[in-house]
Amino acid sequence: MITQLGELANGELANGVNKMNYSSLVTQIKNFVEDDSTEFSDSIDAIIDQTEEMIFQRLPNLPCFRQSATGTLTAGTADYTVANSRIIRQVAITVSSNVKFLDHRTDSYLRDYSPNPSTQAEPKFYSTKTASTSGTTITLGPNPNSNYSYQVDFMAPATGLSSGNTTTWLGDNAENVLLSGCLYEASAFLKAPETVTLYKAQFDEAIQLMQQEMLRDWASEFSGGI
Repeated sequence: MITQLGELANGELANGVNKMNYSSLVTQIKNFVEDDSTEFSDSIDAIIDQTEEMIFQRLPNLPCFRQSATGTLTAGTADYTVANSRIIRQVAITVSSNVKFLDHRTDSYLRDYSPNPSTQAEPKFYSTKTASTSGTTITLGPNPNSNYSYQVDFMAPATGLSSGNTTTWLGDNAENVLLSGCLYEASAFLKAPETVTLYKAQFDEAIQLMQQEMLRDWASEFSGGI
């Protein structure tokens, strides 16, 4: 029997009644797919990890993915690595107690704007230079002429659900997205095409509903509509 997302074993709706912690998510996944094999049970943590990665890629602007890094620039140094970052949102420096946001430009624009690396001035721009396991490296232009304080706001995956981290923002606030995504991944793992189609559709719908919620969250009441 194919179980749809709104049909929990205890008769409650999946969304808005119970927050989805690690143990309840594992239980629901097993209940929905009706597979108690050791092979499947041993793969549930990987299924959750993959689902959380999919959610980040589709909804990177969720509050739980927003992070910041602060520090102090070094005069004459243009490149800075922002640890763990995946998407740079904005870069700001503090000049005489005033916060100034830098404009995002391409590497070629920065080289054209300030072709002499020895020329130092107050930075006006930044570019995303490279990405590695250490994080994302940004380049400032012109090269800083002083040790300004800076803040980089970025998006990156949050710590996911596991036996050692039993609650997350996604589990507390986006349980339908999390559960439907896990069921989609579980169906692919079990090579069950009939449920892959079902749960993919439910996952896509949950993503769309969360996008609408976030749109209203970031929009003003006047422009956001009902």
